[in-house]
Amino acid sequence: MKSSCPCLAVAALAVGLVLATTVESQIQVRREGAPPRPFDRSEMTSASTEVPMLSAENVLVEVRIDGKGPYRFALDTGAAGGGRIGSALAKDLGLKVVGQAMAGDPSGKNVERIDIVEAGTLAVGDATFSAVKLPVRDLPAAPGRTQPEFDGVLGIGLFRDYLLTLDYPARRVRIEKGELPPADGREVLGFEDRYGIPSIKLQVGDLEVAADVDSGNMRGELVLPASYIGKVPLEKDPVVVGRGRTGFNEFEIKQAPLKGAVRIGSQSVERPLVDFVEVFPHANVGHAFLRRFAVTIDQKNHRIRFKVPAGK
Repeated sequence: MKSSCPCLAVAALAVGLVLATTVESQIQVRREGAPPRPFDRSEMTSASTEVPMLSAENVLVEVRIDGKGPYRFALDTGAAGGGRIGSALAKDLGLKVVGQAMAGDPSGKNVERIDIVEAGTLAVGDATFSAVKLPVRDLPAAPGRTQPEFDGVLGIGLFRDYLLTLDYPARRVRIEKGELPPADGREVLGFEDRYGIPSIKLQVGDLEVAADVDSGNMRGELVLPASYIGKVPLEKDPVVVGRGRTGFNEFEIKQAPLKGAVRIGSQSVERPLVDFVEVFPHANVGHAFLRRFAVTIDQKNHRIRFKVPAGK
């Protein structure tokens, strides 16, 4: 997501695309001046640590902040930086405001100023991160409820010093020291992260498409900008299946099954549902697509692995 002003650094904080009547997704945060580091330092006493995914529909994990909790945070690979925290929890913890940012959505309109607070420590399993900078946002209520489903979001940048594995079939999140082997174009691929979010190359029909790996897209399989209608093979014409919203705009979601498969390296996913969204500038693959794999991200070497568990 590009900023219209070269002096502004842009980080995408994706809360996830939900195929329902309300959606909050792909929120841009523009920080005035140089962006702050997501955290000052990290440490892990063992070679690896694992925590369970608390929900089958989202990558929710337990987090402790300044020794308090546990709190439920969504782990979102489509969120750059350290993540964000709900305004209610930030207030309850009395976190210090250390800066401000301008937040908008992919349309580049309707920006607002938000606070950035600092957590002294944030722990996920045995991994502890110190002086974590977190933008503050009001969280949407969970469907059918009056309260949010989670207390904040962990961004991909929080795990930049480690291997991060989202093992969907086992419903586990693993943080470990080490690195992935060199990309082989089959199981291990290279990725770009121009906006702090892993972006891989997919083969969709005859097109090669750059797509963000977005675990925060809680319902979608493959999301494409509406400009791809007519460019990718579909089994039928797209139809409107719902409406979404960012924090600022509402939009239609059109959907149709792909005719054929999406290929990632040596892996294929047959006939995924494709969501076409007008306001999104980039393609992404979401939870419903990623849940087939154990996905390991090596940010230091810009490598990502899509592994199908044995017997699947």
